[in-house]
Amino acid sequence: MKKLISLMLVLVMCTLALTSCGGANGSPEAVVEAMMKVMTDFDVSGVKDLLPDEAWEEMYKELDVDEDEFWEDMEDTFEEAKEEMEDADGYKVEYKIGDVEELDDDEVEELNEELEDLLDDDIDAAAIVTVETTITIEFEGEEMEMDEDVEYTVIKYDGKWYIHPEDMDLF
Repeated sequence: MKKLISLMLVLVMCTLALTSCGGANGSPEAVVEAMMKVMTDFDVSGVKDLLPDEAWEEMYKELDVDEDEFWEDMEDTFEEAKEEMEDADGYKVEYKIGDVEELDDDEVEELNEELEDLLDDDIDAAAIVTVETTITIEFEGEEMEMDEDVEYTVIKYDGKWYIHPEDMDLF
């Protein structure tokens, strides 16, 4: 049971830490879809596209690490999480990208004020994307399921969509 709880904690931490994605930065839904793929496949290669470069640079400064060291640690963390999930008897994440609510000009301006110390320019637009998730882990014959609707704020910056840095729980 203790190991099952550990597995759930790893999964929840991944969910909180990775609420961001990329590669497909063409729409609010695409960036959230990319984030979910990173989380379900434990694929660290897609993480960097989830935030603007300036956000990552700020994080390296905050953590007092260089870029290479950070990504090596991230790869190790993802590999450990993946191994934990593979050790489970069954592990499945299902999700569905739900509604997209575009934010109005006042809300975008608020986000610009929040992000002014982090990004070089103002964001162009913002939206809230709802993702319906069902996470099922079976371990030692016991099954745990977590159903949750999660809302991610996404921002359009320099023509691309990204996860809001605070939703990545990194700052």
